[in-house]
Amino acid sequence: MTTLTNFTCWSPEIVTSTIATEAASPSDAVLLATHTPLRIRSRGDGDAGDFITEREFIDAFLNGPVKEGVLVAPVVGESGSGKSHLVRWVYASLEANPLRHVIYLPKAQTSLRDVIERLLRDLPGSQFDEVRSKLGGLSEAVSRETLERKILDELAAAVRDVQVERGDFLTKALVGDRGLYVLLHDPLFREYLLRPESFIPRRAEHALRGRGVDEDDVPPVFTVDDLPLEIANVNNASDLARAAFRKVSADSQMQVAAVKLLNDHLDVAVMRAANLGVGSIQAAFMALREHLVGQEIVLLIEDFALIQGIRRDLLDAIIEVGTVGGIEKYAPVRTMMAVTHGYYSSLPDTFRTRAEASSPVYVVDVDMADVSEGTDRTAVNFVARYLNAARLGAKALEDSAPTTPNACERCPLLDACHAAFGASDDGYGLYPYNESALRRAVAITADPERKSMFNPRRVLARMVRGVLTEEASAIRDGRFPTANFLREERARDREQTAARRQRDLPLAELSALDERYNEPERTRYLLTFQFWGGVSFNVRPDVLSAFSLPPADLQFDEGTTARPPSIENEIQQRPQAATIPPALQRQLEDVDNWARGGQLSQETARTIRTVVRRALVADISWVDPIMKAPLGPVLSRAVPDAGQISRSVSIAGARENLAQGISPILRFEQTPANGLLFKSLLHFQVAPSSAPDALIELRRISDECRSDVIARVVASMEYERTQLIVAAASLIAGAALLGQLALKPRVRDFVGAALWSGDHYVRADNSRSDQWLQTEAKYLADRKTAVVAFRAAVGASQGGGAVHAVDDPRVRDIVTAAAKLVDSFAVDETPSWAREAEQSRLRLVAVIDRQLSEWDAAVNVIRGEVPEGVSYLGTVDAVKAATEMGTNQGFVRANLVEVESANVAARARDFSSVTQLESAIELARASDGLDRWSVVGRAVGDEAVAIAKYLRDTAVWLDAGLRNAEGRDLAGTLDIDADIETVLSKWGDIVTAGEEANGE
Repeated sequence: MTTLTNFTCWSPEIVTSTIATEAASPSDAVLLATHTPLRIRSRGDGDAGDFITEREFIDAFLNGPVKEGVLVAPVVGESGSGKSHLVRWVYASLEANPLRHVIYLPKAQTSLRDVIERLLRDLPGSQFDEVRSKLGGLSEAVSRETLERKILDELAAAVRDVQVERGDFLTKALVGDRGLYVLLHDPLFREYLLRPESFIPRRAEHALRGRGVDEDDVPPVFTVDDLPLEIANVNNASDLARAAFRKVSADSQMQVAAVKLLNDHLDVAVMRAANLGVGSIQAAFMALREHLVGQEIVLLIEDFALIQGIRRDLLDAIIEVGTVGGIEKYAPVRTMMAVTHGYYSSLPDTFRTRAEASSPVYVVDVDMADVSEGTDRTAVNFVARYLNAARLGAKALEDSAPTTPNACERCPLLDACHAAFGASDDGYGLYPYNESALRRAVAITADPERKSMFNPRRVLARMVRGVLTEEASAIRDGRFPTANFLREERARDREQTAARRQRDLPLAELSALDERYNEPERTRYLLTFQFWGGVSFNVRPDVLSAFSLPPADLQFDEGTTARPPSIENEIQQRPQAATIPPALQRQLEDVDNWARGGQLSQETARTIRTVVRRALVADISWVDPIMKAPLGPVLSRAVPDAGQISRSVSIAGARENLAQGISPILRFEQTPANGLLFKSLLHFQVAPSSAPDALIELRRISDECRSDVIARVVASMEYERTQLIVAAASLIAGAALLGQLALKPRVRDFVGAALWSGDHYVRADNSRSDQWLQTEAKYLADRKTAVVAFRAAVGASQGGGAVHAVDDPRVRDIVTAAAKLVDSFAVDETPSWAREAEQSRLRLVAVIDRQLSEWDAAVNVIRGEVPEGVSYLGTVDAVKAATEMGTNQGFVRANLVEVESANVAARARDFSSVTQLESAIELARASDGLDRWSVVGRAVGDEAVAIAKYLRDTAVWLDAGLRNAEGRDLAGTLDIDADIETVLSKWGDIVTAGEEANGE
């Protein structure tokens, strides 16, 4: 049994051969079978005009008075409005009349040859033969290239000889031998003007072949873009051509004047290029009028703008007075010409004045509101006629002409189909549309530049021919309507402003669809609800069944719309429109438009992003990981706000300049559900009590993003584990250099070293060099900053205060790893907050060798003055005795008080520190890395350095005294007694032993 499910009552092949989008394409039988009476407005003397019927229109044209042999009826409308169809319908409706000579110029045959042959068809006489013979130059054998060059030559000659009106300085600069003429003849510029697909080749093609099947109803004329203004190698042109080029290219007003000059003389150039003299067509047509005196000429022009080359001659010929002094000299001409508003306005004033004096201007533009809404069924009946023709096919229509059968009458599903989908006033079924789907489809297929006007051509091309051919297989397979159904038209509609866009389902219902269905079912139901349901869920069950769609489970039994709990906020109590602030109302409308595919304004997007971002960073508990709560500037860097806020909260369909690779924390897709959320957030901002659920939803979203926010803060602050390990390694190494790490440290020692800030640190060892001390001080200052940051990364604080506790297990884990890394990381691996401290630490490491050398020097002094086997205290006592005796005898010139004080201090020194320092130096030179730094950092050399200084100073005093005593003895001026001799002998033994110990 045949059912309506997945049923097609047409063949795509028959649809393609039957449904033509051009008025001239179908046969008379198809044209008459599909013709729907047009709404024609008769306008005259500038008034708005009254609607008349087609019969009134054709009667006025064929039977109205012809004033002085001239009647011109302009049929004006936008492209695709049906004006050419009306002219074709008149032609198809004409009955044979021996007193009427009919000339029909279809828009599909607008080459020069086609037009002239139709004008002069079957007319004998030498004057007609002469014109026909000249057409031989435009035979199929003539190449387009030849005609291109001839058009360019004739155009150059025409603009050179133009007579310029006084005061028209722009045009004056363009005519003559130094104006456009030189550009059109210069080889460089000619090559540019004759390049493929440029204006002159297209114009030549039009002259030879006429309008192409897929070309727009736009006559080919020059535009500023066609001027040779983008010549890169202009220096290759002649001097005169370069001068003309500079003149035109530098002045936009000059360019506009150049385009007007070229277009004004284009027809003349084309005619001359075709070997037709100016005025020859006018003369031939006037000869035709003279030949047909006693008859009427009916001239029907489907699109006057597309007639190539002879427009000026033809205009002059059809308005030429035919009756002179009461005597008919020329046959009267009834001209009907289809033309767009813009082109009609550009025709010469003399022509329009004569035309409008002879006949009203007929306007066929139809307001979309008149046919796509309300009770007017013009569009319904129009489409239904073509649907019927598509089912029958051209052959059946031609066989049954002049009657038009109804294909539905032979269909066994007629009753079920018409009950489900409806029929036109003529009884033609609307399937696969119903009336609401048809009206909506008509509305969205309108020309986007003229949304308010009904466009029959676009309706036929997309609604009838397009859908019946492209969606036939989807209907048979149970996949209709698919996402391709009027896809381009629906996309254009979404781009319109809210006021101009087609009405859509409430966001709550769109969101319900999103939650209930996946693709492709979601789109199928959506399109069905939008088109066949009249923008509601209330679609007839038999329509759903025909499309193989199960009944939607989004309806309650009583027929009300079900709404999921997650979007219940859309139907909660809201402030009435009268109480909503205007700014909020604009934002709500903006969001609604966005949720349906439109663009979200920057202001509204900024408001929503700000609200969401504030929630993302609010009430974060910094315990996983434990760290000090970051301050506002840190949060702004990690979770950008202000001008960079889209890096935190991104909204699809809002203008964002996110760099490639930037991943926002949160991205809102352009969905109805998010539209509902945004509306709630906007309401909440103004009146929190009106949208309490907005806060709950916002908290849920924030909780989902919390880990990402924390991770970004951690990354922004450079607190990631690998970074903390390197920082801890640097701090441990630095602590070692300052003597704060045991030689054999344990984990707790490493923890203490990493967290040690150096507060109140003073080095008690005075043996360090000035360079060491200065470098150490700089490092200590830099280290404090790094330690504060490290503690903040692993510890907690009260408010903005200092860290009072650290995460011990985490710190132990970090420093354990750091201890293994301490000898092998690079400066650029340290986080920025620890990098300066690390650089200072490395400068301190660089001073180690010099410090060891200074300690070596001190030890060498000591070992030179107190060799092995010699008592340090005995040496001090001997020095003391020798100094005292030498001073008494005048051999040692020193302050006994100072000497005594130095001796006392020297005697108190711990000579074992020398051995300890020697061991530290030896161990440091034998070690590297952390071991070396720890040894150097902990080494104490102040006792040894003080001993060395004491011995060095006293040696200077005593050496000078011995030389003084020996000198005086040799001179025989002094008799040394036994006591002094004994002391000097003892000191001499000490010195000699020291020299021997040093190998001297």
